[in-house]
Amino acid sequence: MKIIKVTRFGLVAISLFIGSIISSCAISNKTYLPDGSEGYSISCDGAAVGINVCFEKAGQICGSRGYDIINREGQVVPFGVGSATNNQAFVTYGAFNTKSIMIRCKE
Repeated sequence: MKIIKVTRFGLVAISLFIGSIISSCAISNKTYLPDGSEGYSISCDGAAVGINVCFEKAGQICGSRGYDIINREGQVVPFGVGSATNNQAFVTYGAFNTKSIMIRCKE
């Protein structure tokens, strides 16, 4: 039976990677739209996070007034990480999903 040693760095990297995948929060920033009105940019990134998290955040920001969607975008960003020492190798790969919406609260 072969024992695989995991360094402290490897353990931290794996923990951060898993945490970033399963985190389900939306980040919002107040901004100004081209016409000078106030708007919000909302990001809800992560493979396990749906666009609905962005819409829920928009609802929290604007409340019962509602909101208009100015822009909606998303993409899949592939990544890969690898390292090797003596007789050991560590490789991980996958994709990170980015999703965001730009909204304006209704008056």
